[in-house]
Order: sequence, then C-alpha cells, then structure tokens
Amino acid sequence: MSERLFQINESDLSELERILPQVGESLLPVMSNRDRVHLRRVQAILSNVRWNYGPPTEIEKIDPAD
Repeated sequence: MSERLFQINESDLSELERILPQVGESLLPVMSNRDRVHLRRVQAILSNVRWNYGPPTEIEKIDPAD
C-alpha cells in the first residue's frame, strides 16, 4: 500500500508551529508524561513537514565574493 501525501500551505504550517508551543505551555501543569511525549511527537511531525522529511541532500556552497 502506498502512502498518500498531503499539503499544508506555508501560512498554515507557520501558524501551527507558532500555536503548538503556546498550547503546550498552557497545558503543562496538567499534562501527563504521555501527553508530553505526544506533544513532542506532534512537534517532530511538523518539523518533518517543514524540512520535507529530512535534511537537504544537495547543498550548494555560495561564495560571498560573487
């Protein structure tokens, strides 16, 4: 079975990245360890989306003198 890919536009992704830490901070006093693990997993997924599921494989070095 193949994986389906979904799109998140840049502004929605930025909004999710901005809001998630605020939600986590406000819930911190009542979160269990399991909740904290889930929150970290959500943050990792958003980071994967931001960086296209991995570090760049091709890096171009640009000389600042050019």
